[in-house]
Amino acid sequence: MKNSLLIALVLGAGVAAGAFGGRIPIPGGIEDAVQGPHAAWYASRGAGIAAYLCIWASLAGGLLMSSAWFDGLVGRARLLAIHQTASIAGVALGLLHGLILIPDGWTHFGLSDILIPGASYYKTSLSALGTLTLYLSAVVSASFWLRPMIGVRMWRLMHYSSAVVYAAALWHGLKLGTDSREAWGMSMYLGTSLAIVAFLVTRFTYARPARQPAKPREVSTAV
Repeated sequence: MKNSLLIALVLGAGVAAGAFGGRIPIPGGIEDAVQGPHAAWYASRGAGIAAYLCIWASLAGGLLMSSAWFDGLVGRARLLAIHQTASIAGVALGLLHGLILIPDGWTHFGLSDILIPGASYYKTSLSALGTLTLYLSAVVSASFWLRPMIGVRMWRLMHYSSAVVYAAALWHGLKLGTDSREAWGMSMYLGTSLAIVAFLVTRFTYARPARQPAKPREVSTAV
C-alpha cells in the first residue's frame, strides 16, 4: 500500500514538474497549451521530461544505495524505495510520453510509430532509441520481481543496464527534445549528468564491503 501511494505521488509530481518545464516558453500562454490543437504535444513534452527525471532518480538512488558513503545519513530502505518507485514511474511516464501523441492531429503518429523501433517517420533513429529505451527500462524495472527466478548474476547484469537506460534517455532528450534548446533544459541535462558522474565516483570510492560468509561455530569436544 505504501509503495502504491509513493508511486502515485511520484507520477503526479513528475507530470506536474515535467509539464511545467515543458511549457517554457509557450506561444499564446497556458490556455492555448491546454485547450489548443497542440495540447497532446505539450503533454508529451512534459511527460518526457518527467520520465527522464525519474530514470535519473532511479539510477542515482541505486548508486547511492550501493555505496557506503551515505551509511548513517539516509537509510538504505528509503534509497531502495526511491530507486524502485522512480524506475516504475519512469516506465509509466515514458509510455505516456509516446502514446499521448497518437490523438494529436499535428504530429500524425500511429501506434506502430510509438511501439515499433524504426517505424517512425520522424527522425527514425532517435525515435527508435526512445522506444528501445522504454523497453529496456521496463526490463530493468521487472528485474525487481524476477530476481528469485533468474538468479543473482543475471539480475545484476540486467540491473547494470540501468546505466545504459539513463545514457540513452539523456541522448534521446538532448537530440530530439524541443526543450534541450532552452537554457533551462540544457542546464537540467548538464546538472543531472554531472550528478551521475559524481555518484559513480562516490560509488567506486566508498564501495560497500562484500559480505563475508559466516564461519561455522566450533563445537567443543571436551568431556
